[in-house]
Amino acid sequence: MRLVILPAILVLGCAVAAAAPGESPLKISLSDTLLELQEGNSPVLQYKYRSVPFKPYAMSWFTPKGVNVLRDAPEDHKHHHSLMYAIMLGDINFWEEIPEAGRQLHRTFANVSVDPKRAGFTETLVWQGPKRGKIMLFEQRRLTHHLTDGGSARLLTWQSELKCPKGEERVTLVGKIYHGLGMRFPVFMDKVGSFQFAQDETGAFDDGPHHLAQASWCAYTVADGEHPVTVAMFSAKENPRPTLWFTMLEPFSYLAGTFDLSRNPITLEAGKTLTAKYGLAAWDGIVDNETVQALYEQWQKILENKDNKHPRKAKEHAS
Repeated sequence: MRLVILPAILVLGCAVAAAAPGESPLKISLSDTLLELQEGNSPVLQYKYRSVPFKPYAMSWFTPKGVNVLRDAPEDHKHHHSLMYAIMLGDINFWEEIPEAGRQLHRTFANVSVDPKRAGFTETLVWQGPKRGKIMLFEQRRLTHHLTDGGSARLLTWQSELKCPKGEERVTLVGKIYHGLGMRFPVFMDKVGSFQFAQDETGAFDDGPHHLAQASWCAYTVADGEHPVTVAMFSAKENPRPTLWFTMLEPFSYLAGTFDLSRNPITLEAGKTLTAKYGLAAWDGIVDNETVQALYEQWQKILENKDNKHPRKAKEHAS
């Protein structure tokens, strides 16, 4: 088996990372606005890093049968971009897209890599304030797609490593009850599904139409006649605090993994880092909690496996 790590920019629109022939069905390609990941001839992920109003995000993410479970910029909330990570830094809003909001700016891709069991990339971003282009935060974002046994589910890891810039004494991470890693669902999944939590659910409370709870994972199931699906988000054990899941069904369905920043802000000192790590899973059809739990446990083993780390680091390339 061979891991191929190639520069993120070779020829726009061409495949930029692929395993040796016969070793893996995975491949990554890059255009001037999108990074796309495929499994064989099937789409897995479309990540939009340019031509974005305020932040890069995962624009489309597909089940094994090719059903996209994300929705980008709906009319009711244009700032909801499919699968995105955003919070507030002090009084600067990086979630809503308003004139005084901050922006997440793509800088480089690195470690664009494929091997027989996984494919992914690392993106460097800066979180820039609205005044004089002040950099408020650095982020190393890593997305990794993992092949699963039998291909019955799609499994993705999202990791955001946040660092306070040197020269700043500290930055305060705050936000509303839904700020974190948020997922907006397409129309066929709106207002018709149900949320389930892992058995270790605790700290649950309702905030109007929203239900929030701490748990290892949260799943959303939709028994649509044409496209029944189950989507889940997992929280890594090494996260700095337990994940508080935000869920809502009305007036639209939404799921977010949060660090409960609305009630308990986090102060990040100069030069220090904070890592938010989540897993995302998608199945065609309705699966039971035991199936979700089993994949969560498999994902945790992947994270703990030292072989999951990339053996060498590619040189960063501007993109």
